[in-house]
Amino acid sequence: MQVIIKLHGTSGAGKTTIVREIMKQGQSQPLLNNANRKIEAYKVYLPYLKSPLYVLGPYTAVCGGMDSLSDVNDHMRLLNTYAHLGYVIYEGLLSSEYYGRLGIASEAYGNRHIFVFLDTPIDVCLDRVTARRVAKGNMKPLNPDNTVGRIKKIERLKYRLENEFLRPTAVVSDFTGVVALLELYDAQS
Repeated sequence: MQVIIKLHGTSGAGKTTIVREIMKQGQSQPLLNNANRKIEAYKVYLPYLKSPLYVLGPYTAVCGGMDSLSDVNDHMRLLNTYAHLGYVIYEGLLSSEYYGRLGIASEAYGNRHIFVFLDTPIDVCLDRVTARRVAKGNMKPLNPDNTVGRIKKIERLKYRLENEFLRPTAVVSDFTGVVALLELYDAQS
């Protein structure tokens, strides 16, 4: 069974870092959108998976993934295009907080679509966000309320997925995230 993983976490949780680490473990081929010739996904060949892994969204900026795409219609198009071709992983801060149309679209894939939540400690997330801001030259003090508020929304989504929508979820640490995610693919194969 070819598993689809949607990775959730607040700013600085490690979503993009984990996906980039997975991409480094295999041969990665960018896939271009036919209309605008920009990267929309990557086809990654990993030696331990029977089919290619499709990473959705571009990873050309510091924060990669689905947040780089214009709207939820693009997200759904990518999910529906690549979920039939192999394994899939996708992430984004904005889509970490809600179920919405993308969640409804994911229902077509049943239990092979797993919602994975990073349990990165809030102080680590805030340190990473601060470091990113400094690297960009933004020296304004960080207001932690936005990041903390996002965590509450993400926790609420996890609760709803498990208790209302009855969807499969998992929790992984950002420190063991690559191994844990690859084990999820392997366990479901």
